[in-house]
Order: sequence, then C-alpha cells, then structure tokens
Amino acid sequence: MTTDAPAQPILAWHWVPAVAALIAAVPAVVVTAVVDVGAGAALAIGLIPALIAGIPRSRRARLIIPGTALIVGLPIIIGSAVSPFPVVAVAVMAVLPLLAVWSALAWAGPRVSAVLIGIAPPLTGVGLSSAGIESGLRITGLFLLGAAAAFTVAIVIPGRLLPADAAGRVGGRSPGLNYGLRVGVVGALTAGIGYAFDFDHVGWACAAALLVMRPDPDMQLWRTAGRFVSVVTGGALAVILVQYAPAWVVAVMVGIALATAAGTRGSRWYVLPTFTTFLVILMLGATTAGTAPGRLGERVGETVLGLVVAAVIGLGVPAVVALRSRQIRVE
Repeated sequence: MTTDAPAQPILAWHWVPAVAALIAAVPAVVVTAVVDVGAGAALAIGLIPALIAGIPRSRRARLIIPGTALIVGLPIIIGSAVSPFPVVAVAVMAVLPLLAVWSALAWAGPRVSAVLIGIAPPLTGVGLSSAGIESGLRITGLFLLGAAAAFTVAIVIPGRLLPADAAGRVGGRSPGLNYGLRVGVVGALTAGIGYAFDFDHVGWACAAALLVMRPDPDMQLWRTAGRFVSVVTGGALAVILVQYAPAWVVAVMVGIALATAAGTRGSRWYVLPTFTTFLVILMLGATTAGTAPGRLGERVGETVLGLVVAAVIGLGVPAVVALRSRQIRVE
C-alpha cells in the first residue's frame, strides 16, 4: 500500500483550506489569548484530525471530517485503555499491525487499508502516553469538538474553490503479512523500551516509529527525514514562545500553525509533525512552568529512538534479507 502518490509536490500550498482552518481555529485562538495557553493549545490539537481529513469537493463527502475524528480517536482510546498494563500494551502493539494488514487484505479496499495499516497502529501507540482510558476519551472529545468547528466552516465552501486533491490520494495495494510483522516488531520494541525505562510519554517513540513506517523504502526515508526536521522545528518554536512571548503572540501563532497545517496538506515532505509537536509542547510547557525545554528534549530524544528502530527493522532487515538472497542465488 502507498498512501502518498509520487506526483505530490514536495511542499504543497492551498489557500482555501488554510483560510477555512484559520476560521475554525478562532475558538482555540481566543482561549489561548484570553483564558489559558495550555487550554487553547489543547483545543487546537482537537482540530488536527479534521485537517488530516481535508475538505472534499462534494458536500456529502465532507462528512469524512467528523468521521475522521472518530477514526483517529478510537485507536487512541484503545491505546489509553491498555496503557496501564505494560505486558498487554506491548502485546497489542505487536499483534495489531498483523491484524490490520490481514483485515486490509480481506477487505481489499485502498481507503480501508490506509486507515487500518497507516493510522490504527501508530495512533494506538499515541494512546500509550495516556494515563488511562479517561485520557483517551478526553482526547477524542477534543477531536469531535474540533471536527464540529471544521465541518461548520467547510460545509459552506463551494466545491469549485477547493483543490482537486483536497480529499487526499489513496492508492496502491495492501502490503503482505511480512510487512505487518515488521511493523509489529517495531511497535512492540519501542513500546517495550518506553515501559522498561519508564518514559513519561511511552507512546512518543512508538508513534514516531510507526508513523514513518512504509512498505516503500524511499517513502520511509522521506518521512523519517521529514519527521525529524519537523519535530525539532515545531518544538523549538513552542519552547521560545512559552518562555518569552505574551499570550496574544502565542495565540496568533496557534492560528498560523493550524492554517499552515491545512494549507500544506498533500505535501510530499512530512510537515504535519511540525504543527502537532508545536501544539503538544505548547500545551505541556504552558501547563507546568519551566518544563518546555525538557519536554522538547524528551520529544526529540524519543522521536530519534523511534526513527532509529523503524530504520533498522523497516529498512535494514529487508536490505540484509535481500542481499543474503542474492548471495544464495549466486552461490
């Protein structure tokens, strides 16, 4: 399965989705400026699934916006439910990718495959950072609120104003079970390391690894580089703002971040982590004064861990197996 078409521009830009996201972000911007930066950032995070969904040209198809909030929220709820139980959580991360690939093969639908393989395992990993199922339910509630705001804005936009690829591209076929096995190994390893070393956010390394995993080695390399650069950039900006900027400046940047996330949707370069990391570090750093630099260090460190594990298992192991196979044929 390939969820990113090769014709995608390295960095796309679409004005209408960007403006729509900025309008939908008004409540989050106001809360950030007037009430509390952490609460405003949390509301902004709630918009992320809606921005991932994009705005299809067909008004009926725009129901995908609230639908995506549920699709994204359910795996997080599952991850948060098992997060207090390390052995169960590691087992889930090992088995879930295999089940996802098997289900995708059985259902034989490219969009279903994209959700089951590309979304469900990493978002279950995201849920491992939660303190329990209540946290997962709260996050999903924020997603639904964000989806409601985004849908309200999106439904009035004429389809002719939207880019042709606003609904995203999904194509190709589902990968084999051997890919699901590699993803399961990566998920179990990163989750196991997180629990073994008592990481504050067990799911960060796990999610980073699974979000860059792809059957296509070139695409995985693109996503690996993109995620590292994006996490460092977004996190560093959040730290600077939390430390030195007044609330109204932070609020403006929250609106710009959400608008840019929507406007650059469809880029080949993996830019979304810039905005998610920016909002996460902003929320955590604003909640507890003085912790933003430490949270950034934690985020970057666990991201690097996840990317390394994904590279070794996702790229290194297949390369070694292929080399060994060629040697055997030669002999």
